[in-house]
Amino acid sequence: MLYFNNKSIRFKLLFYFFIIIILCVSTLSFFGGNIYKDSLEEEANMHTDQMINQVWSNIKTLIEENENIMYYLSQEELVKEFMLEQESNSSDEQSIKNKMQVYKDRHPEIAGILILNKHDRFISNEISRISRDPLTTEPWYVETIKSPEKMHLISNPIGRNIKNNSNYQVNNVLTLVKAVKNSNTDEVMGVILIDLKLDFIKNIIESIKLGKSGFVFITDENGKVVYAPVNDIVYRIHPSWLQNESSSPVEQTIKGNNYQIIYNTISDIGWKVAGVFSLDETTKVVSDVQKLTFVIALITLLVGSVFSLFFASMITKPVNKLKTLMGNVEEGRFDLRFHSKYRDEIGQLGKSYNKMIDEIERLIELVYKEQKSKREAELEILQAQIKPHFLYNTLDTIQWMADEYHATKITELVNALTTLFRIGLNKGKEFITVEEEVEHVKSYLIIQMTRYESKLEYEINMNERVKDYQVLKLILQPLVENAIYHGIRNKRGKGKIIINIDTQDDKLLFTVRDTGMGVKSDKLREINNYLKKIDSNVSKGYGLFNVNARIKLSYGTDYGLEVYSEFKKGTTINAILPLKPF
Repeated sequence: MLYFNNKSIRFKLLFYFFIIIILCVSTLSFFGGNIYKDSLEEEANMHTDQMINQVWSNIKTLIEENENIMYYLSQEELVKEFMLEQESNSSDEQSIKNKMQVYKDRHPEIAGILILNKHDRFISNEISRISRDPLTTEPWYVETIKSPEKMHLISNPIGRNIKNNSNYQVNNVLTLVKAVKNSNTDEVMGVILIDLKLDFIKNIIESIKLGKSGFVFITDENGKVVYAPVNDIVYRIHPSWLQNESSSPVEQTIKGNNYQIIYNTISDIGWKVAGVFSLDETTKVVSDVQKLTFVIALITLLVGSVFSLFFASMITKPVNKLKTLMGNVEEGRFDLRFHSKYRDEIGQLGKSYNKMIDEIERLIELVYKEQKSKREAELEILQAQIKPHFLYNTLDTIQWMADEYHATKITELVNALTTLFRIGLNKGKEFITVEEEVEHVKSYLIIQMTRYESKLEYEINMNERVKDYQVLKLILQPLVENAIYHGIRNKRGKGKIIINIDTQDDKLLFTVRDTGMGVKSDKLREINNYLKKIDSNVSKGYGLFNVNARIKLSYGTDYGLEVYSEFKKGTTINAILPLKPF
């Protein structure tokens, strides 16, 4: 069993099916009969149905290819211009003809292409007008512009006011017509017509054999034969036998022989593809033993079904296991692995799956590190742009001059700005104490109070227990800046900013609350959706989203910003950080 289980699935399938076939064939060989007959009929029906589907699939593919040709032609700028023109432009028309010739050369099934606009002007290399009567009054044109979204198929298009210069017979042509619409006004500007040689259908149908005397034929929506191989049976099939959209096999007697007819209706165009084969020919071999096989056939089917289910379960069980694991990966779980004690294809596939999951985890970690490094590099570049010593020396000079002239307000402002830069730069270090972060935002507020003295007041409350904890720098200042510029500045009258720093659920909590304009509910929902992401491109610099991204990249996705707001009443921003001693 170990040797067998290590063999390939193909070997196992062949082995299992061989057992079933031997069982069925042995039983039927001894007892013959009904099950064999039914099986032959069913196989003939299935084969016929497959051939019907194959015929339509080939025809449909060809029709779709030519529909694509129509679409590509309609999108050509010269064709669009031609559709609007009432006068001839020979150079443009020749370019369009050259383009049409390229498609015809690549598709030998095309007998001719014609482009006709609503002004009764047309272009074609192969098709010409028979009389001077306008082509825009032709039934095929009128029907097409009535249903511009539909592809119109016309078999045996006899009686048209056009002819093919290659003398290709119209009764051996399938015509495709599609309206061309103006993409701006949705107005129908004309049509594109393609004549297809029925030879392509002939080759498909005549290559199919349904027994010795069976055949496939096609009728249009009116029951008229589009194409059928030459025989004396097809024209004895009455259209009423094919009335339904689709049917169970129809049995009819034609010229003294029993025939079975299977057909399907193509819903888009109403055509029917039918297969006909002789029942007498199919069941002749087993007709003499029909009565002897009924009971034994049931037993054989039962035993065969049990064995088939058993064998199938042996094969599909590891496949289903692997499928379940892949479903877990879709849900974001990467902790489960596929385990198999055999080395067949499923075992090898599971091994590859495990390697894939390991690689995905590695890539996720790599992307995370790259994003973090990118953020750190951006911050270093920004800090490098500020020359600390130059700023300090300049601000010190300004402060000295302010003291000289007893300008205490300027001295206070410059001192606040110096403190702001000193803590913000922090010698290039990323982390500071909570107390330093509070000092930094106080300096920022002193500067802003100078500008918004009549509109702004603030309050800072800090639990003394947390002042020496380590925190990522430049957290509070962007949140306060956001409160001033997006909340209080747009409000009438004076506004207030309240900053609270405390612990909650073993986490450090920074709260910035303002009495400004607040945020509308839909905008608030959009902001919070962006804040759930690790990295966001919606904002640059030290804005709200940048602070959130820095927190998540530094501490993980369990930390970050939360925004609560009520329009015209104010906004509260919570920054959730870990408690880390300095």
